[in-house]
Amino acid sequence: MKIVLFFQSTSQKSWRLKLSGAYRFARENDWFIQVIDIYSKPRDIRRALERWNPAGCLVDRALAQGNPPDLLFGDLPTVYLDQAPTRTPCAHPALIHDSASEARLAGSELLRLDCASYAYIGLQRGYFWDRERQTEFRRLCAENGKGLTILPHRNLRAAIAALPKPCGILAANDSCAMDIWPVAASLGLDIPGDIAVAGIDNDEMYAESVTPGLTSAEPDFEGAGYRLAQMLADEMDRPSPRADTPATQTYGALRLVRRGSTNRLPDGNPRIERALEHIRRHALRSGFTTDEVVAVIGGPRRTATELFRKATGTSILEAIQARRFEEVLRLLRNPNQQIEPIAGLCGYSAPSFLKRLFKSRTGLSMREWRKRNADPSD
Repeated sequence: MKIVLFFQSTSQKSWRLKLSGAYRFARENDWFIQVIDIYSKPRDIRRALERWNPAGCLVDRALAQGNPPDLLFGDLPTVYLDQAPTRTPCAHPALIHDSASEARLAGSELLRLDCASYAYIGLQRGYFWDRERQTEFRRLCAENGKGLTILPHRNLRAAIAALPKPCGILAANDSCAMDIWPVAASLGLDIPGDIAVAGIDNDEMYAESVTPGLTSAEPDFEGAGYRLAQMLADEMDRPSPRADTPATQTYGALRLVRRGSTNRLPDGNPRIERALEHIRRHALRSGFTTDEVVAVIGGPRRTATELFRKATGTSILEAIQARRFEEVLRLLRNPNQQIEPIAGLCGYSAPSFLKRLFKSRTGLSMREWRKRNADPSD
C-alpha cells in the first residue's frame, strides 16, 4: 500500500469534496491518504515527511501563499492544487481551477433573463478567483450589450435600490449571495421578479436556506480531487525525477443547479413561481401530490391548473414527474450510488415502477444508461 500525504484543510465543503475525490482514487489503487493541515509550519511538515515517508504528496495552495514552500518536497513526487496565477511557477505539476468557468455558467443563466441591469457582488477580501469571476461576467455582459455595476458592501441597500429593475446579480460565491435576501426584503423587492440572483459553489447550506432557493454553478471539486490523485500516480510512475517543465491542467464548472432565484416567468406571475419552487423543493418526497401545488397557487383547482399550464406550457403533474426524473438521471451519473434505492430517493413508490418508466422513456435499463452516461471523472 502506497502512503500519500494530502496537505489540505477540511473546514469548507469545497475542500472536503476535493478530498473525497482523492479518497475515491485511493480506494481504487490501494493508497492510504493521510491529511496534514495545510497551515502547518515548515518544521511540522518536515516531521510529517520523515514520519510517514510518503510515496508522494498532494498540496492544496488555494489560500496558503507559499506555504508549504517548494523546497520542502525536493524530488518527492508532488502535485499542487489551485495554485494562484500570481505565484511564481513551481517545480511540480499543478491542477488549476478555471474560476471563470462558473461565472460563464451562472452569468449566462442571468443573461438569459434579459434584465434591465446587471451587477456583481464580490468578497470584501479579494481573492484571485473572485477577480477572475468578476472579469468574466463583465466580458459576458459586454458581449450582450449590457453594462455591469460592482456592488459595494457598504451601502449595499442603496446600491441595489438604484439598479434599474428587473436586475440580475451574480455573487462571487453562495455565501456572498446571502446578503441579497435581507436587502431585497427591506426594499419590498421580489426575488426573482425584481432581482434574479445566481451564486457559485452550490453549497446547500446556503443555497437551500433561503426562499426562493439560490441558483448556483457547481465547480467539479470532487472530480478535481480524483484528477489530482491521477496526476500524482503518473508522477510516481516516472522512472526518474522530472527534468522538463511541470505540466499544468485545469478543471472548472460541473453543472448549473437551477433554483427559484432565477426562475422568473415571462409574465412574472409570483404564484406560479412559488409553485415551481415548491415542486423543486418537495417533489422528491414520498406522497407528494398535485394538491400541494394547487394549494400554493391558491384559488379553485381548475383555475390553478389552467394558470400553471398557461405560464409554463406543462401540467402540474408533468412538472412533478420532470423534477423526479431529473433527479433519477443525476443520481445515476454517480457510480457510487446504488441503483435500487434511487426510486425511494426520488419520490417513486416502488423500484419496479421506476424501472418500467425508465425503460419506456429512454429505451434502456437504468444500468445500461449509467454505463453510457456516467460522469467522465468517475
